[in-house]
Amino acid sequence: MPRLLPLALLVAALALAGCDGATPRGEAEDVVTQIPFAPGERLVYALRDVAGTRLGTGTLVVAEQDGHLSLRQSYEEAAPPSGLPPSTDGGSVEVDAKTLRPLGGTRQIARRDGDVAPVDGYTWTYGEVSGKDVLRTTAVEHGKSPSLKDITLRSHYYDNETSLWLWRTLDFTEGYNRFYVSANAVEQEQQVVNLTIPQRETVQVPAGTFEVWRLIFRSGRAVRTAWVNVAAPHEVVRWDNGDVIFELESTGKR
Repeated sequence: MPRLLPLALLVAALALAGCDGATPRGEAEDVVTQIPFAPGERLVYALRDVAGTRLGTGTLVVAEQDGHLSLRQSYEEAAPPSGLPPSTDGGSVEVDAKTLRPLGGTRQIARRDGDVAPVDGYTWTYGEVSGKDVLRTTAVEHGKSPSLKDITLRSHYYDNETSLWLWRTLDFTEGYNRFYVSANAVEQEQQVVNLTIPQRETVQVPAGTFEVWRLIFRSGRAVRTAWVNVAAPHEVVRWDNGDVIFELESTGKR
């Protein structure tokens, strides 16, 4: 049986393990220089383990909502046991259409337990409290009382669950080396991420063969890699987070 996908944390989210002390040092800054995607975009990914076994399917959609962009993602287990519901994970983050600065988000996780898949839900907002940026998360987890948690954010932050869009907005140049802050609402943590672009490569995925920029991420002692299409709209063609490998299957309109 395919193992349960930890999805938006292991998949779409950066979720790099380790401590900030091991990250190369540098000042965080805003990294968004372009918004190459538009409402209506739909990207579908095959999710596989390192042995190549398909674990699930991921779908990313861009929508417009109240003048903002709504970045939506959903993931579903590939082959649940016969007669049982698949494990799923999905949600959305609302962001400023020009800067990708996050406004708030939601996430629903249905982890199969026996013959049912109880849902854990999370809702979060970004706002200012006493002159400081604060991330506030309300969690409604199965079997637990609802909880409310706040964390005070560092400057130059982006929502962790917008990573597969954020990485498309860079000033793509060989030798790129920047730092930004990744805020994770569900885990209630933030990390400084060092992002470098060492070179261009060619990769083949189900959607075709692409000339790509290779992106390297370092946070704590973890190192991860993504491959982003050189040509606009700069889709993430492949993403290897160490546990799950994304490969682009198709692009289109919803």
